[in-house]
Amino acid sequence: MSIKYLIGVDGGGTGTRICIAGLDGVELVRADGGPSALGQGTDKAWTNITLAIRDGFRKLGIEHPDFADCAVGFGLSGVTVKAWAQEFENKNPFFARIIVETDGFSTLLGAHNGQHGGIIAIGTGSIGEAWLQDGKRLEVGGWGFPTSDEGSGAFLGLKAINHVQRIMDGRRPLTDFGRKLLSITGDTREKVFEWMGKMKQTECASLSPVVVEFGEKDDIAKSFLLEAGREVEVIGQALRSNAPDLPLAICGGGLSEALRPYIPAAFLASTSRPQKDSCAGALILIHSAI
Repeated sequence: MSIKYLIGVDGGGTGTRICIAGLDGVELVRADGGPSALGQGTDKAWTNITLAIRDGFRKLGIEHPDFADCAVGFGLSGVTVKAWAQEFENKNPFFARIIVETDGFSTLLGAHNGQHGGIIAIGTGSIGEAWLQDGKRLEVGGWGFPTSDEGSGAFLGLKAINHVQRIMDGRRPLTDFGRKLLSITGDTREKVFEWMGKMKQTECASLSPVVVEFGEKDDIAKSFLLEAGREVEVIGQALRSNAPDLPLAICGGGLSEALRPYIPAAFLASTSRPQKDSCAGALILIHSAI
């Protein structure tokens, strides 16, 4: 069968977004689904992706889509682990063609509408990626929690939980910022240890909204945000070290917007907001290949 539909898939640890287009690459519909990061298992990823795609076709009035009519571009978390990516590709449920890339690269393609450039993605974690004019691709950061993710929600969360420890030891004074954190982590040594025992990247990042909330009311919270902003600049400087004129977009959700006042002004002025999102970038990926 000939290809009739192009599909872009943005798959991460908290959810999946898909968009369906005709052969012209113009989006017809979007749909959401459960997580599809490859680290959670390729079977789970395919299940949630195909459910989201079926939901998208249902919105178009197509109850039983033929996957053989579809070519799919994927931007997925976990693709850097080659064994996971290969296993995922091997389990392709009869789509006519698939191209599997990192969610960072699909974010980059969306941010620059398919053109060369770079991104700094700030969310629960963080990473910098670039696609240069000569085709070379760069990555900065992205080493994972807890050793990397500079400037991210998890980064701010680690600062916050350390602040809690210092308050409880009497190394820092208790302020409203600290009281709000203690209401989440617990206000005894035993409760804080219990909270930390369950602390993975997402739990840690859950403290970042409190840091943002007190950014203009508490000097310590503000210092954390300013440090995060400087880390964003450092990622950008590393990406531009061999390409000084590299167009850079700062991407992400609410946190990336909240951080903007704390990113050094001259650097921020040299960046842009993304033109499109990662889902659109995955669609660009497959459209450019057909």
